[in-house]
Amino acid sequence: MPELPSIEIFKRFLESTSLKQEIQSVKVNNPEILMNTSQAELTDELWGQEFIQGKRYGKYLFAQLKNNNYLTFHFGMTGYLKYFQKESDPYIRLQVEFTNGYKLGFDDMRKFGQVWLTRDPEEFLKEKKLGPDALEIDFKTFKKLFKKRKGQLKPLLLNQNFIAGIGNLYADEILYQSGIHPLSKADKLDEPELRLLFNEMKRVLYKAIDNEDRIDTLPSSFLLPHRYLNGECPQGGALKIIKAGGRTTYFCPGYQKLF
Repeated sequence: MPELPSIEIFKRFLESTSLKQEIQSVKVNNPEILMNTSQAELTDELWGQEFIQGKRYGKYLFAQLKNNNYLTFHFGMTGYLKYFQKESDPYIRLQVEFTNGYKLGFDDMRKFGQVWLTRDPEEFLKEKKLGPDALEIDFKTFKKLFKKRKGQLKPLLLNQNFIAGIGNLYADEILYQSGIHPLSKADKLDEPELRLLFNEMKRVLYKAIDNEDRIDTLPSSFLLPHRYLNGECPQGGALKIIKAGGRTTYFCPGYQKLF
């Protein structure tokens, strides 16, 4: 499932390909992906408009239109954006065509993605009850999140209502880089450990963005290039696989301390 680094890359892709181009048509191949809007309403609102910027929050992308509406995307498990002229693709679920002949497509093989027409992103995020964005949060707010939280750390990082943007892969990486066991209890971390977790969260996410969210290009000191069955920890020894909050979790037992 695309996590925060992928959505940031999609935002930059949108801004590098699709801004300030007049929209002449909208084609919805799978209306079931539309949330709280119809194909007719979407077409009416987008026709003659232009995208002026992209905004990202957690795993959501907001494509702002000139009329201050937003075409809003959640990418599900396999969604991403394409910019093309004549390419034929059976997985394009939504297509926005510009007067220059190019098209912006929402490609989603598994069809778990969703698209909204949003008037107010702040209100939209409030309705979703999302926690602070993992890249926008400051340490003071981060520390406050952990007050009176007694659950296991890995499921907490995956909870989008706690903090928005982190998914299964990067939760494992952040915990590995912090040297913290995924089953550690949140209320057992003291301020230096929380500071370390905060710093590593930012560093890992920015590194993933810099590397275009390609696991094979991450440094060998990262967990993710080794995160597979019978894989080895970057500093030696076998990776262990457990379930944390129902999710498959990889960690290095000799390195990550249980609090």
